[in-house]
Amino acid sequence: MHYYEFMIALNILDIKKFMSAFLIGSLFDDYLLIESQITTFCTFSIDGRLEKLFGAEGGSDAEETAKNRDASEDQGADYVRWSAVREKCFSVIKGKHTPLFFKFVFFFPPEKLREFLNKTDSPLLPQQLGGLCLNLRFDGTNLFLTTGLSLKVFSPDRELGRAWDDFVRQLLIDHDILVSEM
Repeated sequence: MHYYEFMIALNILDIKKFMSAFLIGSLFDDYLLIESQITTFCTFSIDGRLEKLFGAEGGSDAEETAKNRDASEDQGADYVRWSAVREKCFSVIKGKHTPLFFKFVFFFPPEKLREFLNKTDSPLLPQQLGGLCLNLRFDGTNLFLTTGLSLKVFSPDRELGRAWDDFVRQLLIDHDILVSEM
């Protein structure tokens, strides 16, 4: 059983700047992509779970696939890194027309989780967390970023959630991305 808590919702004010950092830059490259849905002329869905057998038989994409899979697996991840699918998503989104809708669900990189917990003085252990989440949603006009926390145990402590919210705010400030809180 997991306990989910959603903390803050941010309205991205400069969508073009954010999308550039997100799709062309490396804003979330080391984050794990849990799932994605992009609606343009049709709907494209991505389940970010790594398929361990894909690329094992060789072929033209085998080397790149193995590299991306191995980089994620080395960190104990069951999901693909954003950097491994970013260009594919960019190719779906780019064009003359704005997408009708998209959403992306990310988890904070697992190899950075222990360090993050230590900085927050959280009593929680990495194995007690399902993940620190980022949910990105575009409704055709507005772009929203929501933070979330998934716990495998119940905890009345709210410091970790506040620290995660502050971290995300600072990440956006560091990339000069203007937001308003909802």
